[in-house]
Amino acid sequence: MRLALVLLALVAAPVVAQPSAASVVEAWRADWRRAVQGVDGVDAREEAEWAIDGPRGRTVVEADGRVRYSGGRPERDLDRVRVNGRTVPADRGRGQGQRWQRAFGAAGREVHAPPLLPVALLRSAEPDGIEADREGGVAAWRIRFDAPLGRAEAWFSRSDARLLRVRVEGQSRRGGRYARDVRYARVRGLDLPVRAETTYTVRQRRRLRNYLVTLRADATYTGHTLR
Repeated sequence: MRLALVLLALVAAPVVAQPSAASVVEAWRADWRRAVQGVDGVDAREEAEWAIDGPRGRTVVEADGRVRYSGGRPERDLDRVRVNGRTVPADRGRGQGQRWQRAFGAAGREVHAPPLLPVALLRSAEPDGIEADREGGVAAWRIRFDAPLGRAEAWFSRSDARLLRVRVEGQSRRGGRYARDVRYARVRGLDLPVRAETTYTVRQRRRLRNYLVTLRADATYTGHTLR
């Protein structure tokens, strides 16, 4: 009798239909378009740490400042910079991206850059798969996309299509690997970066030997202000 009641309850329980990947992404795009009306830009406080691990040892750069999104790539204004624990002029930190690009190519520029707003990826990316998952304790839909140099996954909350996380990974142009993992929080209807972790491996040749250099970035974003 008890088994029959359990089976009856399972049969009677409502079934939540899994939506299509395209419908979830389109719902998010519609929310973004509504929320971004009248917004000229976004500002946020940034605390970042960048590290290089290679044959010459490890270099760690820490910085605090602000990031401004006003269309195109975000701009960064640094207040404090430390290299291997030693405070250096903030101007040195502002030129770090260019120095890393000269040394490591596009990987040096990308690992140093703040994350783009999520609409840069999701505006036109075509989803090609969906499955139920959880992200940060929240029931979510995990959706897969094709990315220019690899694969991307995005997690959206099942209740309201909020974007929770995006992960992109693949092959870097110099024969190594890359991965960027960004988590988001909703601010006045817009899902904005709150944590970004990036890793690039770059294949280099020095003194007739090939070796890999690993570039890492770990940054948090707080105090978002919409302009």
